[in-house]
Amino acid sequence: MKQRVKQGLYILLAIVAFALLVIVVINSQSPESLMTPPEASGDYKDIQNIIEKSIGNEIILKAPNEGEYPTSITFTDLNSDNSNDAIAFYRLKNDDTSAIYMSVLIKQHSRWIASEAIRGQGNDILEFSFGDMDYDSISEIIVGWNMFDSKDNNTLSVYTVSSEKNKAVVKENDSLIYTKMCVTDISGEGRKEILLLKNTYNDEDSPAKATVYVFEDNKLTPISSLNTVSSVTEYKKLQIQLLGKKNIFFLDGVVDTDSMITEILYWDDALNKLVSTTNSQGAYPITLRKGTVCSTDINTDSVIEIPFENESIGKPYITLTDWRQFDLKEYKTVLHGVCTDELIFNFPESWNENVAVTKRGSVWSFYDITSSNNEKLFDLVAAGLSDWQQYSKDYDKLKIDYGTIYGVKLAASKSKLALNKNEIANCIVNLR
Repeated sequence: MKQRVKQGLYILLAIVAFALLVIVVINSQSPESLMTPPEASGDYKDIQNIIEKSIGNEIILKAPNEGEYPTSITFTDLNSDNSNDAIAFYRLKNDDTSAIYMSVLIKQHSRWIASEAIRGQGNDILEFSFGDMDYDSISEIIVGWNMFDSKDNNTLSVYTVSSEKNKAVVKENDSLIYTKMCVTDISGEGRKEILLLKNTYNDEDSPAKATVYVFEDNKLTPISSLNTVSSVTEYKKLQIQLLGKKNIFFLDGVVDTDSMITEILYWDDALNKLVSTTNSQGAYPITLRKGTVCSTDINTDSVIEIPFENESIGKPYITLTDWRQFDLKEYKTVLHGVCTDELIFNFPESWNENVAVTKRGSVWSFYDITSSNNEKLFDLVAAGLSDWQQYSKDYDKLKIDYGTIYGVKLAASKSKLALNKNEIANCIVNLR
């Protein structure tokens, strides 16, 4: 027994000593060293080494800030030779400027050949895409360069890639100022086109527009354009949804700082142009609502839903939300509930038109309005970590989401619409 106690003590001392050693090592490092990204490995490391050898400088790989390709190096077959090429974004390790660079590497006979470093038109890489835009079986590279965190004035550049004398050659062909972009087959002709959104809020001489561009003769040419809502102060999200064989674009924009609209755009084959189903001549569409929650696939059925305000109950209750799908003919409500910037709570089907909600501060109160005295079902709180203490005695913690704690206080309700804690937690939606 004594021997086992000694062994346990030795193990405990070893663990404590190791922990102290880790603390000493961490404290001995500078904040900059702790923030250094991990070393690249595998194929990434090979590409990094080839770029450094090609340009004669050490690099730090940099991923795009958003978009469909969120990695610093993307592998794809650019020239249709059934061999993956590579597109890499990076900064120079010993460069004091904020310059961002791109290199393209082509695989030839099991050997990588690299382009020169192409300096970006901004100080960061916002997003990028690629695709054959001119029917030559070679993908163009479309890059969105961000300039000092601008939300509206990004620069789009289109690059073509070729090879000569064992070197990849990248040429910038055209560039445009834009706010949001999407690269896909918009018109259904089998090639990639670019949908560009340009927000020109407070610029009366230049209305906000959505424009479709094709790439022909080494330049971008607009083939269709329409005015979008001019009072949008910021485009939050541009999403694409395939309905049947048609690509539908959902454009979420902020108006009046605390409201949101969703514009729906698509290519009309009969008219041979881009059209909008939600607004006319730049007017507010019917999707105008309070809050800044974007359209999303709220019920995970692979179809985007738009939040619509439902004012059927009215004061003293808060306005509830219908989540609706659109099939180019009509809107169909698939979910109903609370939708605010602080809380998204989807009602069970039995609650529709039977439950109403009030809000006071950070507390939402849910009532069965089919009962004779509008019986309370529960109170729900959404509080920050620093504010939770004032609610912790009366509320049971349900879940934590990105610094917000959700807690519930059940009422002594005998209503058949009452939910238990697990059911309430499952109704809270996290969209971040």
